Amino acid sequence: MTSSIGKGGTLPGHEAHASVLPDSLLQSGAADSTDVRGRQEATVFAMLAVLWRRKLLLLTIILLGTATITYVMQSLKPMYRATAMVQLDSRRVELAEFKSVVSNLTPEAPAVRSEVSIVGSRALAERVVEKLGLLNDPEFNPTLKAPDGADDHWLKRVTKAGVGALPPEGNDVLRRIVQEATALFRADDGPAARDPNQARLLTIDTLLRRIEARNDDRSFTIIIEASSVDPAKAAAIANAFGQAYLDYRTEMNRSLTERVNQWLGGRLVEAREAVRGAEEAIRGFRKENSLLELPPDGRNMVQQQMNEIATQLTAAQAQKAAAEARVRQARDQTAANNAAAIPEVLASPLIQKLREAEAMLERRLAELQQVYGDKHQDIVNLRRGIGELKARIRDEVGKIQKGLDADLEVARIREATLLKGIADLQEQQKGIEATGIQLRDLERAADAHRTLYRSLAERYEQTMALKNTGALDAHLSAPALPPIRPAFPQLRMSLGVGLVGSTALAVALVLLLERLSSGLRTPSQVERATGVPCLGMVPSLPRNEATWNLPLHPDSRRAREIGAFREAIQTVRTMACMPRKRGTPPKVLLVTSSIPKEGKSVLAANLARSLAGLGLSTLLIDADFRRPSIAKLLGYQPQGSVADLLDGRVGIDDLIHQETTNLGVLGNAVGTPDAHDRISSQAMSDLIQWARHNYDVVVIDSAPVMLFSDALALSFLADSVIYVVRWQHTPLDTVTAGFNKLKSVDSAVGGVVLSRVVASKHVKYGHKDDAYYYALHAPARH
Repeated sequence: MTSSIGKGGTLPGHEAHASVLPDSLLQSGAADSTDVRGRQEATVFAMLAVLWRRKLLLLTIILLGTATITYVMQSLKPMYRATAMVQLDSRRVELAEFKSVVSNLTPEAPAVRSEVSIVGSRALAERVVEKLGLLNDPEFNPTLKAPDGADDHWLKRVTKAGVGALPPEGNDVLRRIVQEATALFRADDGPAARDPNQARLLTIDTLLRRIEARNDDRSFTIIIEASSVDPAKAAAIANAFGQAYLDYRTEMNRSLTERVNQWLGGRLVEAREAVRGAEEAIRGFRKENSLLELPPDGRNMVQQQMNEIATQLTAAQAQKAAAEARVRQARDQTAANNAAAIPEVLASPLIQKLREAEAMLERRLAELQQVYGDKHQDIVNLRRGIGELKARIRDEVGKIQKGLDADLEVARIREATLLKGIADLQEQQKGIEATGIQLRDLERAADAHRTLYRSLAERYEQTMALKNTGALDAHLSAPALPPIRPAFPQLRMSLGVGLVGSTALAVALVLLLERLSSGLRTPSQVERATGVPCLGMVPSLPRNEATWNLPLHPDSRRAREIGAFREAIQTVRTMACMPRKRGTPPKVLLVTSSIPKEGKSVLAANLARSLAGLGLSTLLIDADFRRPSIAKLLGYQPQGSVADLLDGRVGIDDLIHQETTNLGVLGNAVGTPDAHDRISSQAMSDLIQWARHNYDVVVIDSAPVMLFSDALALSFLADSVIYVVRWQHTPLDTVTAGFNKLKSVDSAVGGVVLSRVVASKHVKYGHKDDAYYYALHAPARH
């Protein structure tokens, strides 16, 4: 191997470079960090995008489901619904102004709902069953045999829906299934067919399922709806329930009135004896205390005096409050050295004259001070006079304050005197009224007994008069009529149920399919699954356009696709060649994938071409010996294979293909067996070492990890591994298994590239990542 490589030596123009990429490119690449890609939260818009992507499946399920459900519902036996209305009148009609024992219906919703529950009770249903003879009706009595031909009717319905296409034996099996199902629901061979009580209970249950009583919470109307296959029977059932409810109300009123009448008779006797006892007690008390009559209103002279003193006390308390306010104000002004603001001081004529004299002397003093000094005799006399005036003013202010204090004390003494007078009169009043209070208590007790006796007697007469009256607070306001059209099934309802049900099923199915999708679509998903950054997203191109050197019109759609593809390759180039932690960029890049057809060879070829386009000497090695594709992608026929080079059968100058000035390619003409032995050989290690010294960058295209171990062996020779994952295609478990293999040998995985991204589909997911903006804004290179 060493001699074979030595034949060619270093390729012309392939001088070694100190750095693989220019500093400007490294700086721009460092600015792009995968940390800026946060997790994209699920939103309503994301769910709508999922539904839009699968709109054809969604619409198909909705249309088929709606049609199927509508047909099945329309094939069911028609059911008619009749409606009767019972009006509850809260304004009870009173006969001869007699009040009923049963209270009027209150307008509260709970009271009306209680009446509605009575209408739908088993007791009323049992009455209707007896009245209409429903025990003999097969529609309501499940113990009776169904009419002949019912099973054939259902079989014909099902056959019309498409089962007629079955062979004869299939129709026989279906007939037996229908018969068994009908027998299960009808249960005509069970013990109920032999037990009359059980048959009655089953009939009542069936009737209750066909009846509905409700109220709209805004009126006193009970709406009774009955369903039956016969419209006349439905109307009869609704009217029967309404009449049964009215009969129930009448019986309840009569029964309650009788019980109340009996109770009132006993209480009336007791009340009569109580009245007699109270009157005897009053007569005995008067005789014992020698009392005649108290004043009609219970007032006396003491009470009048108390009222007068209370009036005087109110006035005295008002005077005291005013005096306290004046004293408080005077003290506050004095404490603030503002005694002149006291209203009494301001109103004093003497103090006003003294202040005028003081002001005049102050003015005279000011005039003399401008002429003489402070020790002049006139100035000294003026100051003495001013001091004497101020002293007199203070004395007058003090007298005013003492007068205010004296007024307050007088008001307090007057208030205390009046309070003592009221207390004395109250003690006198208690003694005077004690006897009157006892007498009035006895009279009130007697009046209460008389009132109760009269009320009981009046009520007793009313209940006797109302004993035989019926329910006057309810009537059948709208009897049910046989309906013309069936209530079920209805075409509009069938379409609605079918549309809603199929739409819900379609949405659930689409979301479930989306949930079960195991492919990776976004960089964030890649980073969460692998723990390494996503280097980029490479759009998908047709097989015959895996190169970007096609002469295309700059505004054409294909040119824009090629432009987006190149931008993606450049992004991968920048991210893959960024310096590592130790400060040196990777020089040998190994490109591999989990399974075939993930686009790794296309990525390797175009990545090498992109690096060469920067002026870097680049060597592209096709190390996928079993399925070589680099030479085919680049459109040339190699003169041998890398295996021949490793075996020493050809020289490197004979095998290397100079694609461009800066890009050399080592391709394979045909597949080679025993690939792993050659990749693990010392010759391969020498080849990679030679390439390190003679090229700036070496790109190796390796076999898939899940099929062969070639990539594991080559990862020891590479500085960084680029792992290619096909967008929305490679299962997550497969990606994880491939990564685990690389981790088991401590491979330096530099990142993952999502390849073959269908930009038009990716945009519909709403992910604002590389492929989204490539699809919308990628420039067209030409």
